[in-house]
Amino acid sequence: MRLSELFDAVLLKLKNDFPTVKRYGEEVKQGMKFPAFFVYLLPIVDSNETEHRRYQRVTVKIVYMTEKHTNEEYRNMTDDLNNAFKLNFPVGNRVLTIFDKTAQTIDGALHFSFDVSAYSLVFEDDYFTQYEMMGELHMNLSKEG
Repeated sequence: MRLSELFDAVLLKLKNDFPTVKRYGEEVKQGMKFPAFFVYLLPIVDSNETEHRRYQRVTVKIVYMTEKHTNEEYRNMTDDLNNAFKLNFPVGNRVLTIFDKTAQTIDGALHFSFDVSAYSLVFEDDYFTQYEMMGELHMNLSKEG
């Protein structure tokens, strides 16, 4: 799983489900407009479990900010984000399971987060060409001897 692919998928989901809310990456280049989402990815685990299998776990953090900073508005947005990011989330050509969703208000902003994880197969470019492929296999499946 590429982090840039996950990041783009989260931004697209926010764009489709909340078209009137401005979306930003990790920084504002010029003149922030409210209401706004900020998206952060926090890699937790990136482990080579075997020579050819990689495990990744990432926290997706969405910070929602408004000018009003009302608890009612943040409660409603928490419900809306929970509905938008249900159990599964499409990222590229795979669907990731969402778990450990949390929401809390910190410094006048709603911080909504969830974790996703994925296994990936990792092969060097020449992996399939550096070994001879298995030839023809002959099997004798008779019940005798």
